[in-house]
Amino acid sequence: MLLVTFMTFVRFLAPAYIAPFLLYIPVLLAGSLAFGRGAGTLVLTLSTLIATWFYTRDGSLDGVDVSLLCQYVLIGAVMIWICDSLRRSVVQNEATLERLDGANRTLVSNQSELTAANARAESAKEAAEEHSRAKSRFLANMSHELRTPLSAVIGYSEMLEEEAEELGQDSLLKDLGKIKSNAQHLLGLINDVLDLSKVEAEKMELYPEDIDVAAFVTDAAGTVEALVAKKGNVLVLDVADDVGRARTDATKLRQCVFNLLSNAAKFTEGGTITLTAAREVNLTGDWLRFTVQDTGIGMSPEQVGRLFERFTQADESTTRNYGGTGLGLALSRAFAQLLGGDITVDSVEGKGTSFTLRIPAAAPEQAIEAAPAAPENQMTVGDLVLVIDDEANQRELMTRFLERQCFAVRTAGDGRTGLDLAKSLKPRAILLDVMMPEMDGWSVLAALKADPETAGIPVVMVSFVADAALSASLGAIEAVPKPVDWARLRTILDQFRAADGDVLVVDDDADMRHRLRTVLERNGWTVREAGNGCEALDQVRHGVPRLVLLDLTMPVMDGFSFLDRLRDLPGCTEVPVVVLSARDVTAAERDRLSEADQVLRKGDTSLQDIATELRKIDNRQTDAVEQDAAGAPCRI
Repeated sequence: MLLVTFMTFVRFLAPAYIAPFLLYIPVLLAGSLAFGRGAGTLVLTLSTLIATWFYTRDGSLDGVDVSLLCQYVLIGAVMIWICDSLRRSVVQNEATLERLDGANRTLVSNQSELTAANARAESAKEAAEEHSRAKSRFLANMSHELRTPLSAVIGYSEMLEEEAEELGQDSLLKDLGKIKSNAQHLLGLINDVLDLSKVEAEKMELYPEDIDVAAFVTDAAGTVEALVAKKGNVLVLDVADDVGRARTDATKLRQCVFNLLSNAAKFTEGGTITLTAAREVNLTGDWLRFTVQDTGIGMSPEQVGRLFERFTQADESTTRNYGGTGLGLALSRAFAQLLGGDITVDSVEGKGTSFTLRIPAAAPEQAIEAAPAAPENQMTVGDLVLVIDDEANQRELMTRFLERQCFAVRTAGDGRTGLDLAKSLKPRAILLDVMMPEMDGWSVLAALKADPETAGIPVVMVSFVADAALSASLGAIEAVPKPVDWARLRTILDQFRAADGDVLVVDDDADMRHRLRTVLERNGWTVREAGNGCEALDQVRHGVPRLVLLDLTMPVMDGFSFLDRLRDLPGCTEVPVVVLSARDVTAAERDRLSEADQVLRKGDTSLQDIATELRKIDNRQTDAVEQDAAGAPCRI
């Protein structure tokens, strides 16, 4: 209303030839957009009435004036409709945006809650897995303590049986037999628990051997034939003619077959148990399939679902009627998976059950077998590694692994022998067990570090009790727990290999080291890294590099001190050193860098130019070596 009044006042001041309604169009637009259709209609009505009054005030209202007023009303109505539509669209959009903002806030809140829940679940999962691993480690390490007294009980029972029989004490023989039988049963249960724990703790090892599958199946069937016949069952063998030979852990495979046959015999009475052996060759490889099918009580789908859970049987009535601990099938599946296969089951309640064991004809090699072989001519005397361990199997595994890594290997079965060999052989590195008789690994480590002749030999502790902190305090450079992570051990051993052809990049800037490594490796170099001078000296002691790319400003030990120490090391006086630093090197500092082959400035030299410069220096060094045999690469 104020705007209409203002525009009416302007109309009084305007020339007479201006149409009286033109000044009201902006008001009409503003009112319709701001307040809607009602305000626009009010403005249109008032402006039309005032414009009509102006026409009559200036003269009579003729046909042209009426026509103009009608056009104004029509156009104004259209404008009101358009503006109102726009306004409603804006209001709806704003409402939609508000709803979206609300939904987005809800989603963000839910996402935060979900993230927190996931974090709690992950933490709980990790805690549960750690508890499970701790339990498995405890049980696996208790093997000796649990089995030894039971073996003693069985042994003394057998001795007492013989004495009672000699003395004619027939009344005691039954009691002694029960003692021995129960002790053997308990030992079997403990063996199953420990075997499962070893599998969980990854301490269970495979010992593959070549077997004739047909003979193996016949032998296994003959062993359990009496157990099968105990309930009037008949054992049927169905061995394919082309079953052939296999390379696998016969002991674990035999236990799987025994468990499946004894399980079938337990739940079948007066029926037939069929053991089938066949060979399958397909795109996934060469497989053996063993099927144990019975005509026993069978199982429901719910019972099958929890069949392989440990300490669990089909249901409580099964345990009451047939006994057992529920470990046999769980252990069989664990062994089958360890052999690279699995066990599946099909069962119909009241009609029988069929278990199928599938394993590869060649058992998966353990990590030591997976290590890539290298040409024999890469082995050098400087790559000798001494293994000190009282377990023959572990020495054999270490030997096979190290030889595949192109190390020469010597072994010692006790600490004193190991010390003597260390003094006489001066190996590049020593792998040392802790738990050994007479002289344990800690004592051997202390003796090695106390002797000037062996103090410089790197020692890696490889043991079930490889305490990293204690190992470091006594002078060991690394501690690797058993079971051995072969990939980690290989990485550690690569530090001790004679390091011909390496470039050692010494720089406290990790990003700079990464960029240099990328460019140098593209140019065919192998690269090692160090974050300061002390780390670089340790790297050099493990293996002398062909070239050193050195920064000057670093914590702990700067480039100047490293260069001085490097030249004092035996055989390292001729190792080319290229200084790459961002600092402005003064004349006095250049004098200190006289032992460096070249000084480059960061930022002024591209990474590719650095690689090219290193190649030129290396070529000059190679030419010098060819001319002077005394310049051969050193071994520390």
